[in-house]
Amino acid sequence: MLDFAKEIQHLIKTSARNVDFEISIDETSTPTTPEAHFFVANELKRNNIEVNSLAPRFVGEFQKGIDYIGDLEQFEKEFKVHADIADRFGYKLSIHSGSDKFSVFPIIGRHTQGRVHVKTAGTNWLEAIRVVAENNPSLYRDIHAYALKKFEAAKEYYHVTTDLDKVPELARMSDQELGELLEINEVRQLLHITYGFILQDKKDGRYIFRDKLYKFWDEYDKEYRRALERHIGRHLNKLGFYKN
Repeated sequence: MLDFAKEIQHLIKTSARNVDFEISIDETSTPTTPEAHFFVANELKRNNIEVNSLAPRFVGEFQKGIDYIGDLEQFEKEFKVHADIADRFGYKLSIHSGSDKFSVFPIIGRHTQGRVHVKTAGTNWLEAIRVVAENNPSLYRDIHAYALKKFEAAKEYYHVTTDLDKVPELARMSDQELGELLEINEVRQLLHITYGFILQDKKDGRYIFRDKLYKFWDEYDKEYRRALERHIGRHLNKLGFYKN
């Protein structure tokens, strides 16, 4: 890892571009212990590798599109040490799959004092789909049905514990109720991890949904911006970085 990190740092410096350099050690089967985090940080420093942020794997589960799963007391106990290590070595902690982790946001904000990178791209996608559900029910129903077909294939790329039996049957829901589906964890994960199939799959050489979605979002740009401002605003409020 260190040799590769050195190579990347060299490429960054020679490119003369302003780039945030992040090291990720979260793709593991077990949480990153504070001792392991310190070892990695110290080796980076010893090898003169400067990073803007580092992403450990924290205790508990940071699954896509839903709140934190785990013991909050244990999380805070370990997170405080991770934050102290990051502060000592001069980089930000990076929170991968950080979208919608509202129960731990106050802990994260308190112990980092804003020196943190919370990744939220997934929730931006879900809010965009919520706008579809609320304004084009027919398109949403087609997307939802397609996501169900592609769910098993998508699971190969993500760790989720989604129970599809908890996903309501669309045929029993009115158009006015569709937006409420995005409040259900199983639906959020269903639509989150299948986004690649939804945007990239083609039939007879043409995108199944991509062009329709881009056209829709262009027409409903104001609605999407309001939804995103509301939802990301909730993230910032919980982190303690912004007050309405």
